[in-house]
Amino acid sequence: MKDVLLIATIALFIAGPATAQKAAPVAPTAATASAGATPMRSGLWEITVAVGTVGSNSRRTIVSRACYAAADVADIARVLPRQREPGMKCENRDAKTQGTNASWNVACTSPEGTLTGTADLSMTGTTYSGHADLERKKRGAKAEKVAEALSAKWLEACK
Repeated sequence: MKDVLLIATIALFIAGPATAQKAAPVAPTAATASAGATPMRSGLWEITVAVGTVGSNSRRTIVSRACYAAADVADIARVLPRQREPGMKCENRDAKTQGTNASWNVACTSPEGTLTGTADLSMTGTTYSGHADLERKKRGAKAEKVAEALSAKWLEACK
């Protein structure tokens, strides 16, 4: 049960604003403000997330949808998946774009431990795919490797 909860909460990293039909704009931070535009098309996107703890058979797939406005796809900081960990403060750092690729660092902290790692995304106008390689460290426990993979496709204009 503990692994299922861990996977479910980590999966929110990829889902980010996709947990709601209409994505809320994300204010860019100083670390991501000049990260660059994306080739993504504005509209309704279907996002598929596969999350697994390395070394275990525990794997979960989550499908969600998000509506991205033109202002969202014009700024990579607004469409990057955001980690949402219960009890942790998480942020994306050092976001960079190069052509159709984006990369960034994930940093989550709490008094009980950390979740850190790197992530990247490859985008087109109507699809994207990416992954995150993360490590969860809890005080007094062995570190766990967490692998996340995502894919997404554009569906239609937002209604």
